Amino acid sequence: MNVAAKPFTQAAGAADTLSWLLVATKPRAELQAKTQLERQGYSVCLPTLTLRKRKRGVWQQVTEAMFPGYVFVGVVLGVDDITPIRSTVGCLQVVRFGGQLVPLPQSVMNTLLSYEQTPLNATKSFSAGERLRVEEGPFQGLEAVFDKPRGQDRVQVLVTVLGSQRPVEVSVNALGPL
Repeated sequence: MNVAAKPFTQAAGAADTLSWLLVATKPRAELQAKTQLERQGYSVCLPTLTLRKRKRGVWQQVTEAMFPGYVFVGVVLGVDDITPIRSTVGCLQVVRFGGQLVPLPQSVMNTLLSYEQTPLNATKSFSAGERLRVEEGPFQGLEAVFDKPRGQDRVQVLVTVLGSQRPVEVSVNALGPL
């Protein structure tokens, strides 16, 4: 049996015995790299993040890689062959420090593995007094100061109109950074 043909040993598949390495991927090729590495028998972790983004003027909920340009690969150091990772479609190289492989601590990986199962939900959260810009609606282009939340999708902001601040309710999606 050729070691390069089957780099990951199935006997060493328990998540707590694996050493997790960071692998740099080609731009926006994290999912492709994950798929190809899994086909080769590696354990791969690609933690994701769900957030709302505006695309062509419409707000959409998208799921993206938490660490763009990187995936985590679980191997048993000294047993599994990591040389095929360099030539895997979507992968660039295994990240090294001073030429040495440095596995991530298991406590960090346990958290990241949980984000792979259920993506982290990143919603907009503002703090009182934060300065924002209204990006859509009748107050578009005006500066606003966050006051308080008003339900799940709306907030109250203070907008300066005719020299005084007035409370106005707007959609969370209508606000952006100043």
